[in-house]
Amino acid sequence: MKKTIGIFCIALMGVFQAKAQCNEIFISEYVEGSRNNKALEIYNPTSTAIDLSKYRVTRWQNGSAAWTAQMSDLLSGTIQPKDVMVLVIDRRDTTQTGQDTPVVLPLRLKADLFLSKDYNTSYSMSFNGDDAMSIDKYNDATAKWVPVDIFGKIGERPSPAWSDKPPYTGTGTWYSMDKTLIRKDSVMTGVAKNPLEFNPKLEWVLYPRDMFDSLGFHRCMCTQGPSASTKAPFISQVALYPNPAITSATVFLSFEMERLVCLNAAGQVVSVKYDHVGMDDMSQYSLDVAHLSAGVYTLEFIGQNGAKASAKLIK
Repeated sequence: MKKTIGIFCIALMGVFQAKAQCNEIFISEYVEGSRNNKALEIYNPTSTAIDLSKYRVTRWQNGSAAWTAQMSDLLSGTIQPKDVMVLVIDRRDTTQTGQDTPVVLPLRLKADLFLSKDYNTSYSMSFNGDDAMSIDKYNDATAKWVPVDIFGKIGERPSPAWSDKPPYTGTGTWYSMDKTLIRKDSVMTGVAKNPLEFNPKLEWVLYPRDMFDSLGFHRCMCTQGPSASTKAPFISQVALYPNPAITSATVFLSFEMERLVCLNAAGQVVSVKYDHVGMDDMSQYSLDVAHLSAGVYTLEFIGQNGAKASAKLIK
């Protein structure tokens, strides 16, 4: 009897910890692309809508540990349960050149909230690989801002970016510069305390620079039910890069593909060859699109157990 009670208590503890982990927003995607193509995606893992009026995004420039108003922007709007909000740097003026080049159209179309429009008042979204970023929340009881998630390490400046080999400050593969990073689905809470070291490989999956297709949705184990033994419902994800494509494209799927259907604008099936080229947290396939005529195509990816996803391909 004591043994049964002990197992039951352990099971309850697992449920409590899972709930405690999924109780606050965190950064689910980080985009440090070419020129001004910069974005953060914030995910709401809770079961209730969250008002963002008491949150801000802060850039800790070049290893600084001192907060300044110019490096921070207040957020606004509401994130629905299990949904995301995409923050994009506000460089929409297509007449600008040089360092003020505009954000490309595919990324602008992904934005839910534009930030840092005026250099004189805000630099929060001008991160470039060696800046820690944080999402902070205002605590009414203490009248202070506290981080709910930290990307990087505040007070540390890597050269030129955080990387995947000790001491994680530039040795090995660079993660935080010229890359898109997606938070692993096993991550269910943010980093609320400044880490002793930042190893991006622990919580982030590395993708090419200027890959924006994955913005707007996030797969997370916080979608599982109240029982620790309940399997999380499957959420299909797909990212296509590059798009538009000329001769080939790479697709990243959250399941293993068994069949690909390509439809042209007239709804006709067009043959597209593909190769399975890698497996990490997402399945990776190379698509041969050199033979396709210019136009817009609908790609339908079909896997086992009803897994399905689709994407638009521009040729």
